[in-house]
Amino acid sequence: MTYEHPPASEETSYRSNFAVVPFSRTYDEAFALLVEARNYLTAHRNKRKKGRRSREAVAKCIFEMRMTTRLIRAMAWLMAVRAVEEGEIPWEEAVDVDNLMVDLRLCIDDRHEESEFLSPALIDLMGRAYGLYMRAARMELQVAARCNG
Repeated sequence: MTYEHPPASEETSYRSNFAVVPFSRTYDEAFALLVEARNYLTAHRNKRKKGRRSREAVAKCIFEMRMTTRLIRAMAWLMAVRAVEEGEIPWEEAVDVDNLMVDLRLCIDDRHEESEFLSPALIDLMGRAYGLYMRAARMELQVAARCNG
């Protein structure tokens, strides 16, 4: 089974600050990162000791959930941009100014104070998810400013 997705359209019928090629690369990166994160979490699910609630296990779970939340929110935004690109919804529906990505403290916090017990693979995934999330948040802010301006 493959996890392919349809390519972004080559035309843009709306006025946008985003070029199609960089957006398409961001979308492709988000999709690949989601699959990679899923594979990581699946592979490490069996390594967790059942019934063990150590401080490290709880903190690791929090870090994994933070990474997952970043990826889901970024992908949701990118899918909304695709919907606008395809003419399915207007920009005003794609942006919820009351629920912007930059307002979600859990996702913009990039501290790793408890990272000494995290695997290098998880730290790497978290860093890339953070970078993707912040890029999508900046795009969302640009559109929100334009929609409200």
